[in-house]
Amino acid sequence: MLGPIASCPSNILNYLFFEAPTFWTTLRLINFFYGNGVPCSLAVKLFHACNDNTDALMSEEFYHFYDQYQRDTDTVLMGICFHMREEKLLFINGSNKDQHEIVESENHDITRGFGSKDTEALQNKIKDIRANVRYY
Repeated sequence: MLGPIASCPSNILNYLFFEAPTFWTTLRLINFFYGNGVPCSLAVKLFHACNDNTDALMSEEFYHFYDQYQRDTDTVLMGICFHMREEKLLFINGSNKDQHEIVESENHDITRGFGSKDTEALQNKIKDIRANVRYY
């Protein structure tokens, strides 16, 4: 689905692992996961497993936006996500308008990986998540 974790955009990894969630950072994660085809239940599991500052209300935001995106089949430009396969920022469109539409106004030169935040403690946390979070 997403490929190696080191190939993910740095801002997404920061929102997922380090920053205390806000509405906007959570929405960016939702857009990233939804736009890259990650099932909602798996996205919620990853969010809670990776970020120690999450709560149950944030899970509701995931389900709400996923549901909204799936129901708005003819709506275009609902959100923006970095598409891992295309390696570009794309608009999230309804399923009846499911063409890849590049966001022309954005810089597509995206910083990837954890950078200086890639510590032994983080690698241990990732190993623990891989061993204990069920993804089916």
